[in-house]
Amino acid sequence: MIDLYKILGIMRTAPRKDIHKAYRKKAKTAHPDTGGTVEAFNQLVVAYSVLSDEDRRAHYDKTGEVELTQPDNRDGGAIEIIAEKLGLIIHAEQDLATLDIGDLIEKAIKDDIAARKASVAHQQRAGERLSRLRARAKRKEEGEGDLVARVLDWHEVAIQGQIKKNEGIIGHLERALVILEDYSFTDETAAAPSEEVVEALNDILVSLDELAAILNTSPSRAEAMPKEAEPTAFG
Repeated sequence: MIDLYKILGIMRTAPRKDIHKAYRKKAKTAHPDTGGTVEAFNQLVVAYSVLSDEDRRAHYDKTGEVELTQPDNRDGGAIEIIAEKLGLIIHAEQDLATLDIGDLIEKAIKDDIAARKASVAHQQRAGERLSRLRARAKRKEEGEGDLVARVLDWHEVAIQGQIKKNEGIIGHLERALVILEDYSFTDETAAAPSEEVVEALNDILVSLDELAAILNTSPSRAEAMPKEAEPTAFG
């Protein structure tokens, strides 16, 4: 039986924050790109995923069995969003000591959610106007084909596509907020130079990229990143 606690190098009573800390530390050397092996890194990922989940950890402690689960498909998009927000902070060339990083990221994500919900509401209103317009559009004479109806069909498909797309991205954004609840960006050492904080942020970004690769469910960065809604014929 594999000892997940031994893999992470922690006590069986270790709190969740120690599990996070141990994983991030060992991931630096266990990854194949830094001299580790695929097998060792995969074991580390399994140990972390089980012990950081309260229910799966309890099952493992009771039975010694690793309960495998399918990854949440929203995690890939959520991690892309977090990576983008952290990247903006890393390259902002501002003194990190003056920034409340956690609040900045949370506000940015919540603003994105609000904008996406506003876009959904706009598209829904456009759909209602389209329905009223469809009821009024009639050919003056009988004939083969209805070109106006085809155009209205195209707009309806486009509107529903935009609604579905935005609702999906809202799900990724909301999942990103949940993931960030497990992290703190507080500078616990007041005298620490900002370079060290930047290095810590880069470590987090690397860990997120590694997790995204492991999940292998991430949509393309272009699809995951919040964008301006594409206009329809109704504005």
